[in-house]
Amino acid sequence: MSKWADLPDLILSEIMRRLSFYNDFVIFGAICKSWRSVYSLENPPLSPRCPWLMLAEEKEQKSHTRVFVNLFDNKVYNFKLPELVGKKCIGTSFGWLVSVGTDFQVNLFHPLSKHLLITHEYDCDCIIMVIYGNGRSLAFTRPGYKAWIDIPSHSGSISDIAFYKGKFYAVNCHGEAFVCHTDDDIPFIESIAPRPPATQEIIQMYIVESSGDLFVVSRFRGDDIEDENVHESEGEGEGEDEDEEEKINDNAYVTIGFTILKLECSTKVRSKYKYKWVKARLHGHAIFGVVSVSDTCRTPERVDSLGDQALFVGDNSSVSLFASSFNGCKANCIYYTDDYVEVFPFTLNGGGYDMGVFSVEDGEYKHHYEGESLSYFSTPLWYI
Repeated sequence: MSKWADLPDLILSEIMRRLSFYNDFVIFGAICKSWRSVYSLENPPLSPRCPWLMLAEEKEQKSHTRVFVNLFDNKVYNFKLPELVGKKCIGTSFGWLVSVGTDFQVNLFHPLSKHLLITHEYDCDCIIMVIYGNGRSLAFTRPGYKAWIDIPSHSGSISDIAFYKGKFYAVNCHGEAFVCHTDDDIPFIESIAPRPPATQEIIQMYIVESSGDLFVVSRFRGDDIEDENVHESEGEGEGEDEDEEEKINDNAYVTIGFTILKLECSTKVRSKYKYKWVKARLHGHAIFGVVSVSDTCRTPERVDSLGDQALFVGDNSSVSLFASSFNGCKANCIYYTDDYVEVFPFTLNGGGYDMGVFSVEDGEYKHHYEGESLSYFSTPLWYI
C-alpha cells in the first residue's frame, strides 16, 4: 500500500480523470490520505460521470447526511455533508449543489470534492446565473463581484436557463425563449422565439442543450386517474368530513405528457424573432414529439426520436446525456423529478411523488425510483 500511496500527484490525477462512475470516485478518495488530497485539490472538481438522484431532506431535520441513489444499479449512498446543515439546496449544475443559507447567502458546493464556492469570494473566471424571487426573475454574478446584478425583463416568470454556445438562454412559463446579454453595460434579455400555441395548461418548461441543438421541453400535469376513481366512490356516500376529502385529494396531480420543440434559426423576412417552432401533434394520453421547423417547407419536419439521448429535467439544470455511455440508462426517454414546489405545503405528506421516466417512443411511464422522497420544502434533485 505504501508504494501506491507514494505515486506522484500527476499520475494520480490522470488516473482519476479516467474514472467513469461515482462509485470509483468515492473509492478513489478513500484509499489513503495522499489519494484523498489529490481528489480534493482537483480544481475545478471533476463533473459527475453518471446521474444520481439526491433525495429530499427528511422532515426538516437538520441532518449531516444526505442520501444519493444511483438509479442504474439501485445502490444507495449516505454522504456526510455538514456543509449543508441549515441550508436549502435549490438546484444542481455540473456537479455543484446550489444552496441558500438563512442569511440568504448563495453558495456552490461540490459534495464529492468538498469544494465550497462562496460566490463573492472565489477567484476564477466564471459566471453564475440564478432564477430568484416570487416573480422568478434573473440575476447573475461573477467571482469578485460584491452583489448580484438583475437582468430587467418585461415578462418575468422564468422557468429554466441553459448555457449554450457561450450565452445563457432562458424560457418563461409560457414557452417564450430568450437570450441573455450579460456583457453589455446594461444587461438585458432578448426574446428570440414566441410563445408556442396552447401552453395554458403547462405546469413547467425546461430548456436544454442536446447534441448541439437547443430544445424546449413542456411538461403537462393532470389529475391522477386513481384519484378520480376515488372521487367517484366518495360520491356514493355523504357526511365525509373535510379532512378526509383533503386526504383523498392529496396526490391530485401527475405528469401526463411532454412536448419537445427544437429551436432553429429563422430566415423569414421581417420576422420579429430569430427562432421559431411549432407544436407537436398529440398522441393519445401522452403529449410528446420533437419538431424541427424549416423555412423551406410549410409542413413541420417531424423527428420521432431523441436517438441515443436521455433528458433529465426537474428542479435543477436540465441535462441531456448519451444513454449508451451508462449501463441502465434508457435512450429516447425523459427522466423527471417532482418540482411542483408551489403545492408541496398543501399536500398531506409533502411533494416529491411525481417522478418517473417517460418513453418518447411509446408514451409509457415507469418508475425510476421505487422509494419515497417526500418533503414540504425540499425537492429531489438530479445530481449530474
